[in-house]
Amino acid sequence: MLLLLVILAFFLVFTGVSCNQANTKKALSSIDASQGVTGAQAAQVNACVNSLGGVNILTYSGWQLVFGKDPVVGSIPAPCNQANAAATDTSSANIGPQILAFLALACAVLGLVVSMLGALGLVAARSRALVTAIFSAGAGALLILDQFHVHDVLFSKISSSEGSGTPGLDPTSLFTVNAGIGLIAALVILGVAVVYNVAALVVTPIPVADATPEAEEIPTPEEPAPDANSPPDEPEQDATPPP
Repeated sequence: MLLLLVILAFFLVFTGVSCNQANTKKALSSIDASQGVTGAQAAQVNACVNSLGGVNILTYSGWQLVFGKDPVVGSIPAPCNQANAAATDTSSANIGPQILAFLALACAVLGLVVSMLGALGLVAARSRALVTAIFSAGAGALLILDQFHVHDVLFSKISSSEGSGTPGLDPTSLFTVNAGIGLIAALVILGVAVVYNVAALVVTPIPVADATPEAEEIPTPEEPAPDANSPPDEPEQDATPPP
């Protein structure tokens, strides 16, 4: 039931958007110099940026990618935390349903169905292993392609977002799109499922068709040996009358 774990992994984070600290600090330093930001304000902003290391600002679960739901705001560190951070509207970061993620989920579901039918004896062992391995490999490939696609979609949305027209500043350089724990877990489980089913395909013998049995020869019954105590057979008399 490895594919069931893959389906459950869709509830976890598949994609996260985090802050690129190095590029953000460079951009802030140039803005501070040109906008006359006070030292206290600069220190507060730098503290916030420093605390964002390894923190996802937005997270997309597998189900949110499949059905086009709004992302969730990540755990905001204390230096950046605001009272209304949990209630932030993230509809502007909605990237809509992702067809590749949907197809990956469909492959996982179909593979699970075939696996269950095999467990019930309704599908031959070799057929079950082959089909499940194909669906598992397909789901993994689709999830990898979806991650690259989501990366491009998010960067396109960031580039076209409001306030991204600061001269000399590439807004996409301030963020990093990374794979979440759910995606990594799903890919690992799918890899195990592929290896397991390929191994089962190798070790499962190919069924041999039953040969038509040849007609058995019926042995001729042997005559019983004469009894030593029985009188000898009398010669047969010629029935032709004498002339």
